[in-house]
Amino acid sequence: MAKMAITVNGAEPKNVYSPFILGSAAAASGDEVILFFTPSGAPAMVKGALEKLNEASKALPDLMELYRGLINLGGRLLVCELAFDVHNFTKDDLIEGTEIVGATTFVAEAQGSELTFSF
Repeated sequence: MAKMAITVNGAEPKNVYSPFILGSAAAASGDEVILFFTPSGAPAMVKGALEKLNEASKALPDLMELYRGLINLGGRLLVCELAFDVHNFTKDDLIEGTEIVGATTFVAEAQGSELTFSF
């Protein structure tokens, strides 16, 4: 079993789809998957945001299905704690299954990753 760490640096479709597609594929293959949403990527984890991205990108896979699959396969969605000051939202604003961490926690969790990506 390998480990994959992906940094999500934006909340636009170009930043969000690839992490969920690659993460879901890796998790389905039995790999450990960590997605880290930086303050710029964190708005994608607000309730309703994935659905809005889905509506704007109809030719791509369903983000909610990818999200549910990733969570069900043990994937972890880490949101940078700095995002809360930057965007003025709370833990209750985030979709289910997210964890709030600092960058140092992500770095520690990502150590030993065989694959790393940044979008």
